[in-house]
Amino acid sequence: MRIIFLNSWFGKVENPFFDFIKEQSSKTDIFCLMEVNPKLFTELEGVLVDFKGVYKKGRTIESLSIGSGQAIFLKKGIDILSSGRVSIYRQSPTDVGFLQFVNASKNGAKFWIGSVHGKAQPGQKLDTPVRINQSAKILQFFKDKEGPKIIGGDFNLMPDTESVKMFEKAGYRNLIRVFEIKETRNRLSWEQFPNNEKQHFADFCFVSPEIKIQNFQVTYNEISDHLPQILDFEI
Repeated sequence: MRIIFLNSWFGKVENPFFDFIKEQSSKTDIFCLMEVNPKLFTELEGVLVDFKGVYKKGRTIESLSIGSGQAIFLKKGIDILSSGRVSIYRQSPTDVGFLQFVNASKNGAKFWIGSVHGKAQPGQKLDTPVRINQSAKILQFFKDKEGPKIIGGDFNLMPDTESVKMFEKAGYRNLIRVFEIKETRNRLSWEQFPNNEKQHFADFCFVSPEIKIQNFQVTYNEISDHLPQILDFEI
């Protein structure tokens, strides 16, 4: 199976973004997408015709009049047993993220997917009490859930933070570290904040020991201001 985690950046890149989704759809089983507003979700439904989309609405950024949300698309043949969203930090006027989850089954094998959009501020992506608590809430949610688990997305964290290490200490494999990924951001990200230090990370993928990893890659492209995390696996 293949799963892709990607912060969609509300589809701002337009055609290259949709071309990537369409091209990957023939070989992907699950898309986990952050920063998806209702309009983008409808457009994605038109592209991912062989998938069932689960959409969870987020808050509206009043200053920009932008609605937000997150979406998980599962290829037909994968059963959705349950789905929902979990608040993982108190929302400020510019926050749009949360934990979206799906409990799914394929050919009788059950597994859990967690799609994370973490606290964006402060922008240095280092530990804060809020981010430590964010990781604790995600881990606590999945702690009593039986079966293999894949938790990924835009955590808004740097690799050496305690907020990341908490997942490793809980027994998850950090695929960004294991596969020695060098960056999950790109030029579109860096050009937004030219006066800031260039940040190469924000996104992570954590898997429980039951997941059999076939391949993991973060490919450089400019379909968003984040790079897609692509995991091939068996359960």
